[in-house]
Amino acid sequence: MKKKILIIENDHDIRNIVEFILSEEGFKTLSIPEPQTLAEVLQFKPDLLMIDEFINSKPGHRLCLRIKSEPHLAHLPVIVLIATECKANDYIRKPFDVEEMVDKVIRVIGDQPLSLH
Repeated sequence: MKKKILIIENDHDIRNIVEFILSEEGFKTLSIPEPQTLAEVLQFKPDLLMIDEFINSKPGHRLCLRIKSEPHLAHLPVIVLIATECKANDYIRKPFDVEEMVDKVIRVIGDQPLSLH
C-alpha cells in the first residue's frame, strides 16, 4: 500500500509540481490550497503533511501548530515548505531542489507506519 501525502500549498503551480514529483516517486498524493477545517486533513488519512509557510497570507506554521496540538493529529509528521519553528519534522526552502525534496519525504515518512484510519 502506498503511503499518503497531503500537500497544503496555495500556489497552484507549486502544488501541482510537488504532487506530480511525489506521485512519480510512488506516493499517493492529494493537494489542497487550504483546509477549511482539520476534518479535511483527517478525511485523507495522510501519513505525512507538507505545508506551505504562507497559506493565503496566513502563516503556515500556525496550521502546523494547530495540527500538532490536536491529539488525533499530533502524530502526523509535517514538512514545511520553508524554514520556520513550528514543531515541523523538517522543512524545504523554496525554490526547492527536486532531489532534496524527495529525499526529505522518504526520510521523514520512511519510518512511519501506514495510516490505519
